Amino acid sequence: MSFLSAELIDISAFILFLIIWFGYAAFAKRMSKKRATLSSVLIILRIDWMNHLLQRENRILDAALMGNIEKNINFFASTTLFIIAGALTALTSAPTIYEMIQHIPWVWPQTVTLIQCKIFSIIMVLVYAFFKFTWALRQYGFASVMIGAAPNPEDQNATEEMKKAFAVNAGKLIDQAQHNFNMGMRSYYFALSIVGWFIHPALFVLFAFIVMRILYLREFRSRSLKTLVDGLSMSQYYRDNQESLKINKP
Repeated sequence: MSFLSAELIDISAFILFLIIWFGYAAFAKRMSKKRATLSSVLIILRIDWMNHLLQRENRILDAALMGNIEKNINFFASTTLFIIAGALTALTSAPTIYEMIQHIPWVWPQTVTLIQCKIFSIIMVLVYAFFKFTWALRQYGFASVMIGAAPNPEDQNATEEMKKAFAVNAGKLIDQAQHNFNMGMRSYYFALSIVGWFIHPALFVLFAFIVMRILYLREFRSRSLKTLVDGLSMSQYYRDNQESLKINKP
């Protein structure tokens, strides 16, 4: 096989990888509006969390929970920067990687430039993850401001409609932040599948499908999801909006 046809197959594999990655993200977002997923269930529980927050005078627990979540996201954002720096260093080692794979007969034919492109692809995926993590961190900061501005239980100026509106909007803001965090985590998972690209394009695509399958099972078929759905009966927001939510057990 000529290097030209091999590079065309590599390009096709990368395009298919992007279709799998962003296609699954679009599929998960659409399905969350039709059936029970981790996303569709957790937003209900987050809104219910905000409703309970409004009933408490002491909100140290809520502040601690938000701080713990922000600490976790900050860890991933900082780690991503270190991994990007390591990947940039690996770009200079592309000739060494090329020399190593020349002694392996079953590895897909590659050039130094192609190896650099594959490393650069990992860098771009990680940069995308970094932007998602940092935006999620900022959104959690916005949610913390909302929690700080939440009316107290004895506040006579806050009507029940105002409290319900606050709970829904605060819960949605936290959900948006978590959605961006999830997108960053998905980027990590799909970045791992690029490792198979250094061996063979078919293995690269296979790894991408395996990652998609794992994500699907976790978001749509996991025991954690079933446990969360079973616990929705405790949610006041779910009981008040059960007809419109139409959450079915997985």
